[in-house]
Amino acid sequence: MNAPATPHSIALGFNDKRIREVLSILGLDAAHHALAEQIRAEVIAGRAGELVNSCFATLARTHGFSLIEKDIGSDSFKQTWVHYVQCFGRNFDTAEYFEERLQLSAAFARAKIPLSVLHLPYCLTQELLIGSLSDKFNENSRTLWPLLDAVLKLISLDLYLTAEGYRLPELDELEEDLDKLRKETFRLQRRTSTDELTGVMSYAKLMESLEQQIDRTHRRGHDRSPLCLIMSDLDFFKKINDTYGHMMGDLVLRHVAGRIQSATRNFDLVGRFGGEEFVIIMTDTNLELATAIAERIREAVMHAPFHVKRFNIRITISLGVAMLRQGERKESLLERADAAMYEAKRSGRNRVVIA
Repeated sequence: MNAPATPHSIALGFNDKRIREVLSILGLDAAHHALAEQIRAEVIAGRAGELVNSCFATLARTHGFSLIEKDIGSDSFKQTWVHYVQCFGRNFDTAEYFEERLQLSAAFARAKIPLSVLHLPYCLTQELLIGSLSDKFNENSRTLWPLLDAVLKLISLDLYLTAEGYRLPELDELEEDLDKLRKETFRLQRRTSTDELTGVMSYAKLMESLEQQIDRTHRRGHDRSPLCLIMSDLDFFKKINDTYGHMMGDLVLRHVAGRIQSATRNFDLVGRFGGEEFVIIMTDTNLELATAIAERIREAVMHAPFHVKRFNIRITISLGVAMLRQGERKESLLERADAAMYEAKRSGRNRVVIA
């Protein structure tokens, strides 16, 4: 990302540092270049026009499409869409990539075309790519899931950039599109082991892994292979959603998930329990060490406020730590860790309590 910033990027503050920050929040890294290239080669190459035509009629029936025909022209718009599909995800970490999407968004805003009309092609493209990838790799989940993850993250980047180009807040229109994206994400979460919003383990995979690790501890012996669990919950998260909106709340969740992962060890299992709650499974770890890591998580979250645009949101987290007992199952372990976490909240929040 050494290219100079371009006019729309400069106006909206997308310098090199900010671009890296946005990509980090969305979980996009160098590995996604190869995934995007594979998507282009496997399902897009030679078919971009066909893919766009397959759903162009749907877009043409939507309210507001007449504005595209009047101010931009349907042929010009279709060519732009085909170009987007052909180049899907290419050089997504460059200033030129950001500028191209911001420039398109600004043109729509100047033409008084609602943001939702511009978002719909991205949602339709996502649906097309997910369907094509699912059909092609239906029998190879190891290949399929990373590709689906790349589609969701790259589309999320493009949706974010279109919203920035419009200089929201027209959040009411955006919320409807984001709600559709959340529902699609939730549907995919049920089929994958990764929580698509935060990048950590999904609830289903988390419960499966916890059951397996409990069985392992009972087999090997608690003295030889102790197991601890941390239950954590963001403090005053509802206030963040109410104040800044759900889109910002989602970005905060991604940020916190990243802080938790950076404060834990490579072999610790981090998962999203639901809402703003995260669980960390710690194998071969005694209570003293687990408590120390919980404190490290608390400090990492507290000392790394979330900054985006003009907002600087300070975040804290409450944590409960529990160690597996002889003969105990996951329900009881989770209940004890959860009770300790709520005791941390009752005691003033932003603290660690041992079950």
